[in-house]
Amino acid sequence: MASLSHDAILDVLCRLGVKDLLRFRCVSNPWCSTIDSPDFIKRHSLKTNTNLSLILPSAYIFSVDFDSLEAPQRLKHPLDESDEGKGTEILGSCHGLLALINGDDDYEISLWNPSTRRSQMLPFTDIEFPPWSLGFQFIVHGFGYDPISDDYKLVRMVQFHGKDQDSVDSEVKVYSLRTNSWRRVKDFPFYHTNQYQIGVLVNNALHWVASKKRESDTRSFVAAFDLETEEYVSSNVQIASTWGLIRV
Repeated sequence: MASLSHDAILDVLCRLGVKDLLRFRCVSNPWCSTIDSPDFIKRHSLKTNTNLSLILPSAYIFSVDFDSLEAPQRLKHPLDESDEGKGTEILGSCHGLLALINGDDDYEISLWNPSTRRSQMLPFTDIEFPPWSLGFQFIVHGFGYDPISDDYKLVRMVQFHGKDQDSVDSEVKVYSLRTNSWRRVKDFPFYHTNQYQIGVLVNNALHWVASKKRESDTRSFVAAFDLETEEYVSSNVQIASTWGLIRV
């Protein structure tokens, strides 16, 4: 291996499965630093197609390996002890990372890599209620990667009842893994039509089904949050029915 260039070694390592990489971290300190580096993790996740698993959330989190198709295995995750089987939710996935939230009122969130078992607990952030609001309707999330800033971001959107029956207000905060902190961004200008939807990551943007008004305009469309610019856009794709039919 000493005769191989660093780039050649990287290319070989990128073709290996996660279980092999975890063993090869013990070869040397340079190998360990390389395998643990964010650049290598990103490169490996984009290049390899091994160790693909289907993650099944329920009262607990299970994994099904696509290669072996063996029986589902329960995964012990960072929120296991605080959740105690109440139902950990998956808020999104990207490059092998899962964003998890526990099922109780403590509102603990963790970013977790099931392959390496490494995790990052997110700091708590308060909800900033409008002066006229007595509570919120629901909270939706989305998780993705911004390649420009090389940062993983979790978006939290809190939807409040508006001042009247046809209006809605929101509070949007973005967590940055690079800075390990939350910050407030522009409010979501639309109405979320489903409290259970998770932001879908496509082309470095998170997408939700939304409408412009709460009551008077019931037409639904796809709205997106660009993870790079942190701006909102709405598409001309309208949802024609609850069965997933769309019209453009």
